[in-house]
Amino acid sequence: MSRYLLDTNSVIYFFNGEEKISKLVEKAKDNIYISFVTKIEMLCFEIDDEGVKKKMGEFLEEIKVIPIDDEIITQTIEYRKSMKMKVPDAIICATAKVRGLTFVTADKSLTKKLKGITLISPI
Repeated sequence: MSRYLLDTNSVIYFFNGEEKISKLVEKAKDNIYISFVTKIEMLCFEIDDEGVKKKMGEFLEEIKVIPIDDEIITQTIEYRKSMKMKVPDAIICATAKVRGLTFVTADKSLTKKLKGITLISPI
């Protein structure tokens, strides 16, 4: 079975109930990952809805979060230099590449730039 790295926008689509990403997360539950950057971004969202806060907390407890390491740092630098990516995007993309994960993103600019990574859209 494939393993997936969810971009932050994919997590947002998941919490908004988008059918395609919801089915993927349910089907591949044990093979879903996020970068530590996505976790930081999620925890910075201002959320008033207690139900959504609870669901997000449960999601973060169950999901595997990938920390940064030297391989990811090296690939991040390469993406920053060669593609002029923003640091958070470069870290997340480098994480997918280094760990051999299918990258789930709705960011069309990334799908045009990235080579050597399997990409799918969450919507």
